[in-house]
Formats: sequence, C-alpha cells, structure tokens
Amino acid sequence: MTQFKAKNHGPVLAITNYADQPLAGLADVALVIEKGQEQSVAQTRSFASMYVAATAFAVLASANETLLEQMGKLPEIGRDLIAQYETSAREVGENLQFDRFYFLGSGILYGLACEVNLKMKEITLTHSEPFHFLEFRHGPISMVTESAAIVGLVSEKNSSFEQAVLNEMQALGGHILSLGEAETIVAFVSGLPEVIRAVLYLPILQLVACYRSIAKGLNPDRPKNLTAVVVLEDEQEVPR
Repeated sequence: MTQFKAKNHGPVLAITNYADQPLAGLADVALVIEKGQEQSVAQTRSFASMYVAATAFAVLASANETLLEQMGKLPEIGRDLIAQYETSAREVGENLQFDRFYFLGSGILYGLACEVNLKMKEITLTHSEPFHFLEFRHGPISMVTESAAIVGLVSEKNSSFEQAVLNEMQALGGHILSLGEAETIVAFVSGLPEVIRAVLYLPILQLVACYRSIAKGLNPDRPKNLTAVVVLEDEQEVPR
C-alpha cells in the first residue's frame, strides 16, 4: 500500500475491523466495522462483516438505492436462518463418521467456498477442499465415498446444473448439504437479489465447523499452530 500511494496510483480504501491499526492509518478512507472484531483466532465474524461492507460499498458505487435498502434486511434474515438450521448444522458437525469435506461453489460463490473450506481446516483439523461445481465432476469425483460430505453453495442462475452434480455425488454415496435461496436443504427464502445475499451462506457452515471442532475435543477459538497475525521478516504484522 505504501508503494502504491508513493507512486500516486490513486486513493486507497481500507475495509477493516480495527481503526487503531496501521492499515487504517495508511488508507485515504477507512471503512471500520468495530462489531466485527474477533475474540477468536479463527476469523468468522470479521470476515462476514467485511464481506457485507465490501458488498455495500459496491452497491453505493452503483448508486442502487433499492439494493442498499434491501441489504438492511440481512440481519433479521440471518438470525432467522440460524434459529431454523442450527440443529441441522450441529448434526452434520458432530457426525465424526465424515472424514473429509468438499465445498462446491461457482462464480462469486467460489470465494465463499474457499473461505468455509479454510474454516473447516483451521478449527476442525479435517481434510477439506474447495472446487468449482463442474470441476468436481472430473478427477475429484474419485474421492467421493460414504465418509465424504459434499457441501454445495447453490447459485440462482446455474442451480439446475449444480444440483445435478450434487445428485451424482449422492448416488456415489456422498453425504450432501446444499445451501441456496430455495429448493435446497438449507433454504434462505430471503427474497433478496443474489448479489447482496451471499453472506447468508456463511453462518450455518461456520456453525458446522464449530460443532465439529467441539465434538473432536478441540477449541474452535484457538486452532492449532495459528496466530491472529502473520509476522514477516521485517517484523511488520500482517492480518491473516
């Protein structure tokens, strides 16, 4: 960031949870979400809060007031979603017969598949990998067994193709957990456009990882070998 500013490439916006950290001070504009600050080493609320903030910033840039107003419904929808599906998340998380998890997502949802995959690795020490839906039908399909859990972040546009992949994995013996707006095991039924509701994929899958960590006798707040920041050779702290 320092080199970027020194060369006058343009203004810098920082999205962060901590106003008193160097990153916020270096930015021209700092969007700080203090309620996203973590007590846990594993980043869950911080990631979700910054994801929503980045989405809101994009909506503001588009000058779409309708989308911005609709985003105000996310907290209530999220609370209802957790209340409805927490038991299901616990059942999946506590099922230690699963020895591997595969998270499938395409388009804008692939990044979220990578994030929930990371949480599963970090706090449960379970083998897990993210893939694009159709990519999984090639080589990775050979890894599907009765002890595999395949989690599908189902999109609106490609739901028929994505559901076909999940059906195929189920026929091979894999356990399926699908999430999406409708006609999925975890159904948001939010009524919101896909571009602003993607954060809703996170809480249930974070709960799955949390309950699995506890079931394995681990501490989900203190993952093995992890620290909240990474210290580089010049001793500058960089957030994980």
